[in-house]
Amino acid sequence: MAEDNSSAYDVKESLEAEIISSDYDVKESLEAAKFISEKAQDVHIDQEGIKKLTAHVITYLRENTDVYKLTNHCRRHATYPSENDSRAINWLFVLQTLNFALCNRKGRKQWAVDGAKGYIGLCIAIKRAIDEGKPIWDPNYYTKMTQSDLEYILRGDDDETSIPLIQERFTILRKVGEILLDKYDGTFVECVKAAEYDADKLLKLLFDEFESYRDEAEFEGLKVRLHSKAMSLIIDIWYYYKLHKFNNRFRLDTQKMMSTMFMDYRTPQVLLHFKVLRYSEMLVTRFENSDEPLQHGSREELEIRGCSLIAAQKLCEEVRRESKRYGKEIPLVKTRVFNVPILVDNYILGLTAYSHEELMKREPFHYVRSVYY
Repeated sequence: MAEDNSSAYDVKESLEAEIISSDYDVKESLEAAKFISEKAQDVHIDQEGIKKLTAHVITYLRENTDVYKLTNHCRRHATYPSENDSRAINWLFVLQTLNFALCNRKGRKQWAVDGAKGYIGLCIAIKRAIDEGKPIWDPNYYTKMTQSDLEYILRGDDDETSIPLIQERFTILRKVGEILLDKYDGTFVECVKAAEYDADKLLKLLFDEFESYRDEAEFEGLKVRLHSKAMSLIIDIWYYYKLHKFNNRFRLDTQKMMSTMFMDYRTPQVLLHFKVLRYSEMLVTRFENSDEPLQHGSREELEIRGCSLIAAQKLCEEVRRESKRYGKEIPLVKTRVFNVPILVDNYILGLTAYSHEELMKREPFHYVRSVYY
């Protein structure tokens, strides 16, 4: 599929001085999402829908004894670094750095790898490259790649459809690699050490050092930062080490963990399907009549993201309360691996995978042209 030639990354980068300005009051992550949801005009959260979806999650947990896969972050264990893999942090950094704009516009064939679309397709492509002997985790390698090399690594199942925004991916990967080589001894491990193994400090370092992680926009006169891609990376690293019991130094409070559902643009369709979210008639009409992408930082894009994240937060709170009521029937609740945000994200992502065609036909879909998630 041919994409237009303008670079979202280059346009955004040209505004960098304004973006990182300290002249505005800045709201971060959960506070930013709350602010957006309270001011939203075209997207609304429905508490009854949250209760309905909570009931589905609890029913699933009660009726399925093999639910370990729901606690395996984003259901991608087979594509992730294996235990004691020294490449793990750098591998995950490259994976999340490339984790943006993985859906083509509605009505067009979607990029897929081994039949998997979106984020899981990206996971498979990275694992495939490593299995083929390409050290894609190493900036010494990927800063010297050509765009054609990256196109081959991210090749889809046919010649008809390619991954969106390949030029932006190539530019971003080269730039983050150059920063690692110039300032961090060629490894993201040094970034983690510089952040003193602290999740909040690492989030700030990602924002300050790597432009493609500066997920910031203006909303109602304030700067809002949702950090979707950075949070996905941090949770990936934290969960990998927690799962394999290597390192307990990440001080990430799992009770305050936010959803990272925006690894897949289709997740708002699940929230719409269960009436957790409701769109205004104007917004529904826009999505029905046009496949023009929303721009990162537009009011509509921020309202969808902010309300989706707060809806997910409320859903987590409901699931946490309800799961305690059924503790005897849901043994998972008392295990070391039980984590409600990961559970909820995985359940929603699972619905997008298994109900993709139905959701695409029945619920409004928006394509976002962005390098930030």
